[in-house]
Amino acid sequence: MRRQLLALSCLGGLAALAIPATAQATTEREQCRVIAAAPYLDSQGLVRGAAKRADCDETALLRVRIKAAGPGIDRTLKSGSQRIASGDIVAWTRCSPTPRTYYTVAIDSTGNTHRSQPVRLSCDSVPTPAPTSTATPTPTSSATPTAGPGSDIEDEVVRLTNAARASGGCKPLVHDAKLHKAAEGHSADMAAKGYFDHTGRDGRSPADRIRAAGFSPVSAWGENIAMGQRTAAAVVDGWMNSPGHKANIMNCGFTHIGVGHDAKGPHWTQVFARS
Repeated sequence: MRRQLLALSCLGGLAALAIPATAQATTEREQCRVIAAAPYLDSQGLVRGAAKRADCDETALLRVRIKAAGPGIDRTLKSGSQRIASGDIVAWTRCSPTPRTYYTVAIDSTGNTHRSQPVRLSCDSVPTPAPTSTATPTPTSSATPTAGPGSDIEDEVVRLTNAARASGGCKPLVHDAKLHKAAEGHSADMAAKGYFDHTGRDGRSPADRIRAAGFSPVSAWGENIAMGQRTAAAVVDGWMNSPGHKANIMNCGFTHIGVGHDAKGPHWTQVFARS
């Protein structure tokens, strides 16, 4: 079975989510869309930003821009482009020693556009290697399994996600019961109705599902979905090897997570939020 991955992220207050927030990531055409993933710092001190075309049949020129917010016109630090149908491209630039606010813009030649959430980054955010020691390391809380609202395999996804975040200096996410409900419901719906998309067959967006599950307030959210991976390790590894999905996982601004797994497919949903 061909394994599939899809990521989406958004920023906004309750008013923005109510309209809903995914309007930022969609276009006049309901299917083909572009998605900009929030910039993140890698271990080499590079600020990386990704742009993705999703559910597009026709080839178009996709452009990604990493921009720095500031007074006047925001400056484009790096850009890149490629002609693709569906897929993602990445641009990167060196980090600044002083904190700067970065965001990613994705735009294709058909007029689809999306702007990611802004993030504040500096070179100080890049993790430094731990000193060599002969002592047995003590596991950190971010990599230690904790009891959560999900099944064992869902909790393992949370554990592996938090272990990855720890390597980038991010705090561990809390497996929230309400976000778990939203994620589990979407995985079950995709499995039962035979589709693979962030938008449910009932037309609901990730923001709609998060709100319906009762998680509040929400200042930012993101969602990763996947299909075909048989283990928690396989799905997290797949997400970490895709720029857009990795950007959601390594977004230090998120505080909570919900993971939903359905054995049919299998289908996976990973929901992130910041209250």
